[in-house]
Amino acid sequence: MLTSLFRIAALLISLVLTNIACASNYAPQKVIYHVNYKDVSRIHATFGNINNHIAAVGEDNLDIKVMIHGPALEYFIDANDNEEKQMMLDSLRFQNIQFLICGNTLNGYHRTINDLYEVSEDDVVQAGIPGIIALQQQGYIYVRP
Repeated sequence: MLTSLFRIAALLISLVLTNIACASNYAPQKVIYHVNYKDVSRIHATFGNINNHIAAVGEDNLDIKVMIHGPALEYFIDANDNEEKQMMLDSLRFQNIQFLICGNTLNGYHRTINDLYEVSEDDVVQAGIPGIIALQQQGYIYVRP
């Protein structure tokens, strides 16, 4: 467990240093990442993509949201009792990433936000796909790794 704590801490420090040292050549970006799969290794790879995105463009040049629906909801349920998942989510939130939760998925799983790790009412949208489309209409670029 300490090894994973050190890994997460090292990752956060490197991301902060990268953001400080890097002068971005990119214009500001608004992005909606779509996560609707259960495979934890794929979810972690997506979170790695998001960290790389932040490192390349710079936190101040990004507005990233992550739409969570379908089986991906289980990650947030499991995170209540899983410190590694908590640290992954916390490290992204620390970098101003907002996770959006599909209300239809919550209902389908017979869950409430109280069953999820660190989710508030403001993080819940009625439906995932219409939520993604609404963000695209606001200029967000759709990404589904």
